Formats: sequence, structure tokens, C-alpha cells
Amino acid sequence: MSILAGEKFELRLLKASDILLHEECEDNRSSKLIERFEKENVLYNPLIVARIDSKYILIDGANRFEALNRLGCKTILTQLVDYSSPDVQLKSWYHFVSDMTMQEIISHLNENGIQYDDWNRNKRLFGIDRTGVISKNGESICIKFSSDLREMLISLSKLNRYYETKYSYTRIDNDSDISDISSLSPDDGLLIVYPEFKKDDIVTISGLEQKLTAGISRHLIPNRVLHIKILIDALKSDEHLEKRNYDLQQFIQYKIDTKKVRLYKEPILVFDE
Repeated sequence: MSILAGEKFELRLLKASDILLHEECEDNRSSKLIERFEKENVLYNPLIVARIDSKYILIDGANRFEALNRLGCKTILTQLVDYSSPDVQLKSWYHFVSDMTMQEIISHLNENGIQYDDWNRNKRLFGIDRTGVISKNGESICIKFSSDLREMLISLSKLNRYYETKYSYTRIDNDSDISDISSLSPDDGLLIVYPEFKKDDIVTISGLEQKLTAGISRHLIPNRVLHIKILIDALKSDEHLEKRNYDLQQFIQYKIDTKKVRLYKEPILVFDE
């Protein structure tokens, strides 16, 4: 555990085989990351891992994890967080899918035998087996997936892959006002209102073969560490981890002592991801 200006954070090298995933990766993003890692040979930002008893669950960085795995990395640089802490918050992303019509998504639901009904967008969606869809002309439906978690995850993944392969979409903060979705995007299209998962759901999903579709879960963590560079080649071995973690802590402390680490409290926009 390291401390800067009274704020705590923990970085550690973990075996990739010890880390459980809760969400799928996006193949196109993972492929682009592989190209970038091969070109630069550097991992800039640690992956975020929740420590729960003896388990390690990846809560942010699935695409980087997949890319590193495909490059033969056996060790992952992680930032560990206490998942039981109220400071670690779990939210959801909504997706605004440009140019998709309500009739198209209804056709997809009918073809796959997925139930849906009219929905008053002013009423909250209860349960993780419910997903809302809103059009700019005011139409809104509630999709009713299976109450079986595994079956629900499969249907959710099919829905996401259906529009992901045909359209572009933008992630929208689930704190956004959805009473007027025209303010969320200048494009025509649909807003997919995903349910709010709980931390217990994420833990359960991490133990299943079927994962949550990418780009839905959103974790907010305190003191996220950025731009601590480590060579990709250094991650291809999982030997001598105790010594390497000791050296990592010494390096971090040196950076802190020489005032080469900055703590930012204000929101930051990053353009290089």
C-alpha cells in the first residue's frame, strides 16, 4: 500500500491465471491494442482488480487483459481495490445506437423469442433482467430477459453484438436525464437503457463461463493510477513475483519521494486511449 498526500493506492503484479473476468472483451478493440502493444512495448495504465477474500476480479480493463493474454503475458500490472468499500462504486453505461430504428430492434427480439412490452420511461426498471429502449420520437419498450442469470447474459450479449456489428454507439452516463434523449446525441437512433447491477452480481458472474457483455458495467474508484509505464516483455514471465513486487513498491516510493507523482482531484478528459 502506497500513500500520497494522505490518499492510499495499491499496485501489484498478479499472475494472469489468478484473475477472474466478469465481462466480455470487444474483439476489435483488443486487436487494436495488440497492434499498439507490439509497436510501443509498453503498458501505460494498470488494470483495475477487486480483491474479494482470496479472489481477484477484473473490474476494468477486459480488452487490455485479452490483448496481453494473446501476446503471451503471464503477469498483469494491477491496481487493487477493496470491493467492499463504499468508495468503489458500481454504475452502468447506457448505449446510444446511431441510426438504428425501433422496428429493427423489435424484429431482432421477435426472431429470438425475447419478450418485450411498452414502457413508461419515467418508471424505473427493476431487476437485472430488464432493459429499456427509447427512440427519439418518444417510443419506448421494456425488454424482458430470462430470470435465469446465464440465459439473461446470453440474450444480452446477442443484443449487444447485433447492433455493435451494424452501427456505431456512444456510451452514456446512467445519471443522464433520459426524458429528452435528443440532448444526448445529434444523431437519430435508440437509447439502450441497461439495468443497474450490484457488486454481488459482478462477483457471481465472474464465476460463470458466460460473462456480461462489454461496455455496460462502470466502476468508479478513488485514486486511479495512470501512466506508470511497464514493458510488455517484462510481463511475459510469472517468476519471482515476490521480488518483483518488492522492487515495484521501492520504485513507487522513489517516485513519491522525488515528487514525480501528482494527485488530481478534478475530472480529467483523456484523448490517448
